[in-house]
Amino acid sequence: MPDWFYRTVTRPLFFKLPAVQARDFALGFMGRLVRLPLGPAAIDFLGHMRADPRLRKSFLGIDFPTGVGLGPGLDAEARALPALARFGFGFLEVGPVTVKPVAGRSPVARQEAQQAIWSPDPPASLGLAEATPRVAEAARTGLPLIVRLGDGASEVIRELAPHVHLFALDTLARAWTTEAWSAHLAKVLKASPKPVLLCIPADFDTGASADSYVDAAAEAGVAGLLVDGSVAAKDGGRLIGSPAREPALAHVRHWRARHGKDFLLIASGGIHEPADALALRAAGADLVEVDSGVVYSGPGLPKRINDALLYETTRTEPTPTPERAPEMTWFWAALLGAGMLFGSILALGIALTRVVLPYDEAFVGLYAHEMQAINPHLLDFMAHDRVSLAGTMIAIGAMYLSLSLCGIRRGLHWAQQSVFISAFTGFASFFLFLGFGYLDTFHAFVTAVMLQLLLLALHSRLGTHHPDVAPRLREDRAWRRALWGQLLLILHGCGLLGAGIMISVVGITKVFVPQDLEFMHTTAEALAGAHARLVPLVAHDRATLGGMLLASGWVFLLPVLWGFRNGSAWLWWTLLTAGCSAYAAALGVHYSVGYMSLMHLLPAFAGLGSLLLGLGLSYSWLCSPGARSTR
Repeated sequence: MPDWFYRTVTRPLFFKLPAVQARDFALGFMGRLVRLPLGPAAIDFLGHMRADPRLRKSFLGIDFPTGVGLGPGLDAEARALPALARFGFGFLEVGPVTVKPVAGRSPVARQEAQQAIWSPDPPASLGLAEATPRVAEAARTGLPLIVRLGDGASEVIRELAPHVHLFALDTLARAWTTEAWSAHLAKVLKASPKPVLLCIPADFDTGASADSYVDAAAEAGVAGLLVDGSVAAKDGGRLIGSPAREPALAHVRHWRARHGKDFLLIASGGIHEPADALALRAAGADLVEVDSGVVYSGPGLPKRINDALLYETTRTEPTPTPERAPEMTWFWAALLGAGMLFGSILALGIALTRVVLPYDEAFVGLYAHEMQAINPHLLDFMAHDRVSLAGTMIAIGAMYLSLSLCGIRRGLHWAQQSVFISAFTGFASFFLFLGFGYLDTFHAFVTAVMLQLLLLALHSRLGTHHPDVAPRLREDRAWRRALWGQLLLILHGCGLLGAGIMISVVGITKVFVPQDLEFMHTTAEALAGAHARLVPLVAHDRATLGGMLLASGWVFLLPVLWGFRNGSAWLWWTLLTAGCSAYAAALGVHYSVGYMSLMHLLPAFAGLGSLLLGLGLSYSWLCSPGARSTR
């Protein structure tokens, strides 16, 4: 459930349900999805959320893909950890885990006014029998795991140590004497082959007693401190979320100043926006955890935090030295786009004038005027297909060219993948019309030449991405409005894919839809009977149009799905220019030839409307005048 769907559709529905029911449905759905054969790929496809390798951190000999982790407050029962691991997190925390499961006195609840989740105190815990297979499954994601220990810590450690990288000891829920506490801590440290952290709540009073408590733990061998992002609620229980933000910040500052830079410090507490994570990092936290923020801000929060961290990481780096263009992917992808653009403009000129080319006439064995004599509307119908095809190709060429020069050239992996997926789809569609026996030799020649450019792009280097626009650290109206725009633009891209599939299937089966035959005042049988090669010629156009619509569907969908970031004005203008070019050609030729079937034109008008409305809602976010390049 990416943000564009969660914030617009899912969250309003979930927030009408009790918290437990909404949580169980969401985590249950994700848990089932990730265990399907293509489930992990589907999550990666929708989110494209993996952290940039430059965000990698190493502490205590453990590699963290990014400094943003998942706190235990979201999936306390570890039902969907393999799915959540693909949301851009760098580590996962589970727990508390006890030998026997402990039920909470009351179910968790949302406190929307406070942007918090209410949890019972002491919290419910996951039993060791249930935790073991779930932790083992989570370990296969490759992310470091932290397990928070409850009662029976030594036995839990013994069972889970093979799968876990760190243990967090939470002992403040019980009243300990100094001697009992020291003995328990020593027992846990002796039992654990992995580093142990001391977990303290965000509202734990700092002072002499607290300092001595933590100091003693550090001297005994505790490897670091985990500041839990919860505070006591006024009516009992604990609040996970915004109320813990300031107390957590105060704790991080205090313990970093007291124990220095070599003491591992992990903190959570009300991280609902990228600015909150950066504040904890600035206060001294080595790693931060997100939990309630996923509920209130959306599943894309880790990705937005990673974008902010990447900008902070790279903004002081020197501008990279330009590399030789022929060695880079963007150069060949740009040539591919330019070639597509040139060819599409040439095809548009032909479609608007003579319609059929000499090799078309040679294949059929009829000149254009003889085809016109068979059916006076046939050439108009073919012009309608070919102009629509040329308009689609213009849009694809413009998108490839812009994605290459403004995206791939800047090292944007998503822009590269958008071009590759679209282009390979387009080239694969070349084979759709061969079943009708018409091998368009010129089409085949151009396809072979363009394919070389794509293969050269595939085997060239992407380069390193250096963000040049500061990401927004706080959500605002422009972002919330843009999520609706993004949703519409994603539906628009899916609509193009659907249209491409439908036209491709029609092109290789029936060739005509009823509105086509109504426009030409004929039947498919009559055309086939008039000349054996007329229908294969039309099928060639249909299959080609279907393939290009599939390619355009990908290139309109994927940049919106993966690259919708503030300040990307170039993407907004590219979508507008390319989309309007295609719709102008498709709708204009229908009016020109008199093919005015409402049912036939309605999808095109719906597509244009969703494109323009989506871009209108997204303008402030993508084209924000406040976004300035730093390079």
